[in-house]
Amino acid sequence: MTPKRPLRRLAALAFAGIAGAAFAAPRVPLEDFAHDPDVRNMQLSPDGQYVAFLHDYMGHPTICSEPVGTSNVLQFDLGIALPIGPAVQKGVSGYTWIGDDRLLLTTNVWNFYWYGTVAANRDAKEMTPISGLELIPHSSGILLNVNLEGLLWASQSIYKFYDEDRSILMLDDHSYNGTSMLYPDVVKVNSFTGGQETVMRNPGNVRSWGVDHRGQVRIRLADLGGPNFEVTYREDDDSPWRKLGLPKGMAKPNSFQFDSDNKHIFVSALSPEKRKALYRLDPDDEGKEELVASDPEYDVIQEEPKITPYIDGIRLCRSVFSEKKGSLLGVWYLREAPRVKWFDKDFAGFQRAVDRAMPNTVNLYAGNSRDEKRVLYFCFSDRDPGTYVLLDAEKRWIHPIAKLMPQIVPAQMAEMLSIAYPSRDGLTIHGYLTLPVGYPARRLPLIVMPHGGPAVRDVWGFDPLVQFLASRGYAVLQMNYRGSPGYGQEFFDKGLRQIGAAIQDDIEDGAKWAVAQGIADPGRVAIVGGSYGGYSALFALGHNPGLFKCGISIAGVTDWIKIYHSLDDPEYKYARKYWKEHIGDPRTDEAFLRSISPVNFADKITAPLLMIQGTEDFVVPPEQAHEMVAALESAGRRPQSLFISDDTHYLSSARARRQGYAAIEAFLEQNLGAGVPPL
Repeated sequence: MTPKRPLRRLAALAFAGIAGAAFAAPRVPLEDFAHDPDVRNMQLSPDGQYVAFLHDYMGHPTICSEPVGTSNVLQFDLGIALPIGPAVQKGVSGYTWIGDDRLLLTTNVWNFYWYGTVAANRDAKEMTPISGLELIPHSSGILLNVNLEGLLWASQSIYKFYDEDRSILMLDDHSYNGTSMLYPDVVKVNSFTGGQETVMRNPGNVRSWGVDHRGQVRIRLADLGGPNFEVTYREDDDSPWRKLGLPKGMAKPNSFQFDSDNKHIFVSALSPEKRKALYRLDPDDEGKEELVASDPEYDVIQEEPKITPYIDGIRLCRSVFSEKKGSLLGVWYLREAPRVKWFDKDFAGFQRAVDRAMPNTVNLYAGNSRDEKRVLYFCFSDRDPGTYVLLDAEKRWIHPIAKLMPQIVPAQMAEMLSIAYPSRDGLTIHGYLTLPVGYPARRLPLIVMPHGGPAVRDVWGFDPLVQFLASRGYAVLQMNYRGSPGYGQEFFDKGLRQIGAAIQDDIEDGAKWAVAQGIADPGRVAIVGGSYGGYSALFALGHNPGLFKCGISIAGVTDWIKIYHSLDDPEYKYARKYWKEHIGDPRTDEAFLRSISPVNFADKITAPLLMIQGTEDFVVPPEQAHEMVAALESAGRRPQSLFISDDTHYLSSARARRQGYAAIEAFLEQNLGAGVPPL
């Protein structure tokens, strides 16, 4: 539900005084913000008797399980990866329950590269390789000498049978690279033996499949070239495929869900207000659709995995379906903060009960047992990293299970306020303002922090870096500039190919707005960002040097041409297509992309700059930072730099965060001045 301490527009408090007496307080230790969560991505077993969760151990994420209500935690050991040089410990990037006592795990190496999938019992026994490099015996030697042909390259489960074999339907991507990855087959896998059979072979252009509540594949979406696509449907396994009529103006969907009758289909389409909404279709009545859930200002459904916002692995925009009833239970979506519309009276009642028990948090549905007698919730806020809570409908109790970061005291954290301001062309930009605890929004040192992506968005919730900066006495302004998802198709499309242009205007207009409103001290404004936000920081320092006193780029892009050409391998075909649509095409936009690459205007950056980069970053290669440092030094603008060994992208480990936060704190105190003292 919406927060019990509602988000407020800044106008209501901008010049409010501090209520009551304020007292000096010690600063929260840096380590408290940098610490890895004790648990991540908790999930309830189908019988409701166990929970599993991710936990970082020796720098690698692993999976643990425990009976509900106990502390008998069992940690899985996934072993060493196939030899690819030095010994590499495998980690777990995701998982799902596929039976009351069995899990499907997605493994990776270097906390980044997908390695394969493996099935295992909750007690870590009967571990069976399912796909990818997990299928290759460890004794096979160096990876380069291994034959990879004929392996199952499946990472995604799309249906669970809950039979004695714990069988699942998976999407087979055919290989670890090449265009065939985009057009998967559907295979049925026995999770105990690893045996597989192809249920649906791809004709060569089907991007996604839809499965009904019996596990029958009955919908397929095919590419027809360019933006054109076709959705076909069949009554059952023995019926012919026929074209499915879709709502007018519907963008290419990514998923389909059947209603309890196994006939009607839920899809997303644009509402009359041009916002993504949920519709219910009748395949036998083409052209007629029922609007199920919509919002006049915000998208309700965001299907594209790359832009769907998550918190602790839970999608914030999603439809919730009942495996027991086969029906739609409710819809979670984002306005300023997460909200829910429950259609099922039982789950609406469960939500009310948890909201009464946890009145100061947003209580996000995180799963339920198959009999729907136990429901798991993730309870979080802007000041609280979150607690997992279990509701038992039969016993009528609500039981906290685990806190993500028990060292964080919510009362010591800063409030995250919802704001909005006009960009120079009149477009409304939404965002968030976090103020140091105890201070009004008046002439504060300000950190402008644009998000990465660029086609993602900031969300209301606990952000360790934002809270760390606020604890050091700085206000933090975050904005969802044009191109951020969730605000309608037109707003999203306005961000296409606008890096270094209108997107940057939105960011800089936010800083100017904060100064004009009297929130920020005009002489003490800095810009800090990671990934695409790091690029934005570099761009702002070069093109608007009078606005920002200093800046920090964490794993920021510095050369758009070079990073595009680093995607030359066949497996990056989809990534290159995305870049051409969202960033620009180097064949036709080369001059523009060079002109907005910071490495080419290093001589214009005069303000103090800190560059932070992981040496094992596979998203923005460290060469990007090295070349930027060299260009700045050649221009006589030597920056401060921190290269963190063994770190991947954007301070991805506790060790990297400790180093990065310490460097950020020292740099800001030196170049922006100390923040206001803690109260």
